[in-house]
Amino acid sequence: MKNLMKFSAAALAAFNLISVAAANGAVLGDSGYSLEGVETPAVSAPASAAQEQAAPELDLFSYFGYGVAPRASELQMEQGFNKGLADTVFSINLDTIKNAYLKPAVAFTTGAGTKVHVSGSKASNCPDGGNSCADKDKFFLVLTTSRNESYFVRGTEIINWGIFMSGSKTVTIDGEKFVVKIKANASTPENSMLEIKGPRGMALNTSLKSVGDGVAAKGVDVKLAKNYKLAYGNEIVQGPQGARFTDKTLVLLIPFPVVDATSYFIFKTSDIKPAGVTFPSFEAGYGFKLNGSQFDIYKL
Repeated sequence: MKNLMKFSAAALAAFNLISVAAANGAVLGDSGYSLEGVETPAVSAPASAAQEQAAPELDLFSYFGYGVAPRASELQMEQGFNKGLADTVFSINLDTIKNAYLKPAVAFTTGAGTKVHVSGSKASNCPDGGNSCADKDKFFLVLTTSRNESYFVRGTEIINWGIFMSGSKTVTIDGEKFVVKIKANASTPENSMLEIKGPRGMALNTSLKSVGDGVAAKGVDVKLAKNYKLAYGNEIVQGPQGARFTDKTLVLLIPFPVVDATSYFIFKTSDIKPAGVTFPSFEAGYGFKLNGSQFDIYKL
């Protein structure tokens, strides 16, 4: 099973801090998630120049593929509004699953009893706020509490691989410090291990595959020409001051189980019109409608 999370190796760099809005403060629409996330400060020393020169390129999550965004094409009236219920193959109120992927079963608990869910996601831009970077620089581990606070940890900053890379980040939740690391398995990337250590020892020790499986399990089944898992949530952007959610929303369709596909598909909800659109490079025999939060897929 494959999933949304992808990280890869890069030079260690410092994180900047963004304040988390209180659970009863700024939220993402009706979802209850804090609009501001926290990107945690760096605690590990930079690699030496000799190590940086000697380190081979490691892309831990090329195994999982990278997301693509098909272009929308608006449909003619007879292909959109005139389609009836008999043509509909999938229908859902997206508000019922908004940001659900942020709370998979993979989790740990603080000493104060706060449950912290571990998921992964991809920012829509690069660390400098632009778009001229590799996909591997856009991936984040996301720690989301039962109070709907989210902490962002850039994946490329926490990889540990032999003598070449040594990274970690410290996240403070309920006044407790949790150190986050990935121990890379270059030959079988999905078996790389995520470690989170807190004041009482190991809080979480699990494979990246299990994290990905947990994210996928929160998706909704969609059957078109292929089978997919559908997820819906707010866009993540990053910049010099860290990472945060925006009020823009995205629909993701993940081939499931991923055996012969190398990508998942990202759709901006602003591109999906009430009159219907099609995505010629994705499931061309189907139309897609979004009216408010009601999302429908139908045969053309």
